[in-house]
Amino acid sequence: MDPSFDWRRRNFFDSGEYNSGGFAKPLLRGTDCPENAVYLDGLIATDQGRPKTVANALCIFEREAGDMAWRHLSEDPESRRKRDLVVRSNAVVGNYDYVFDWTFQQDGSIRVSVGATGIAEVKSSAVATADEGPRTAGSGPAPEPADAYGRFVDRNLIAVNHDHYFSFRIDLDVDGPTNNFLADHLVTRTLPPDNPRRSIWVREPMVLRTESEGMLHADMQHPALWRVTSASAKNHVGYPTSYQLMPGMSSSTLLTPDDYARQRAGFIDHDLWVTPYRYDERYAAGDYPTLSAAGQGLPAWTKANRAIAQTDIVLWYTIGMHHMVRAEDWPVMPVLWHSFELRPFDFFDRNPALDLPR
Repeated sequence: MDPSFDWRRRNFFDSGEYNSGGFAKPLLRGTDCPENAVYLDGLIATDQGRPKTVANALCIFEREAGDMAWRHLSEDPESRRKRDLVVRSNAVVGNYDYVFDWTFQQDGSIRVSVGATGIAEVKSSAVATADEGPRTAGSGPAPEPADAYGRFVDRNLIAVNHDHYFSFRIDLDVDGPTNNFLADHLVTRTLPPDNPRRSIWVREPMVLRTESEGMLHADMQHPALWRVTSASAKNHVGYPTSYQLMPGMSSSTLLTPDDYARQRAGFIDHDLWVTPYRYDERYAAGDYPTLSAAGQGLPAWTKANRAIAQTDIVLWYTIGMHHMVRAEDWPVMPVLWHSFELRPFDFFDRNPALDLPR
């Protein structure tokens, strides 16, 4: 977010433009993962296109955090202890480290988490520290402060404001490849004057038909549940089996539509895109992001406004982070987690974690 000419080159695609030696790096035993973890090697492609083995690229472990899977306090109190299965990897891109967790839970849900850590990118300043003292009325416009585009994290060092965006391509086949995307809109209904209540909320389902309808934003003021439903299978009470994409905390872009950085990363225009499955559509910003032109990837594919009903569909969900760096993020940033969840919704006939041991 620094407008200076020599800083604009830092608006880059990690995956593509800065892939030196591959992103996956070894996990450190006993610190990156718990002592009970099992490690797997990974195979990556180098910048020269040659295969390379990365030792300990993945770790797999079970984890108990002391949470309950479910509970109910009655005459016969019941509670069950929760245990997760975690698959973890990490990517190192210059100064930043990213941790990716896929957490498989006993109720059938999958939580996908991204943790950002490492070292924030800084620039030197002739000014040593922040000076945010009060201004007197009528003093005229103040000169631009040294930390206009970031924050001081040490003397003469400013960490620049920035964003991170992570695009997840989610190819769900819910009870087969023929699916629909259902948006359950939750809307207010006003009740008649003779009702002691004045309002309630009700569900208004909408099956999305085309890609233009499948360009969505999470909006707390207009809530909706996003679900991929089976076109054929139903649960025992007659609802289509489905999985819900439940967004987590994320950030929409604040860049203007004519900003070249945003145009190259067109996938950040929407929190979620829904497209028909195509084998050769695998990367949200297109196959070749290095020095790419504007509008590649999702914006280009969806211009055809293809049908997404009663077919094999793919979800493209973006996690976004606005990072205004704190003093506590220096010199090494504590891991900042963002996540979303894939939840079974009428996929099972009952709570699949009922049989956990006492």
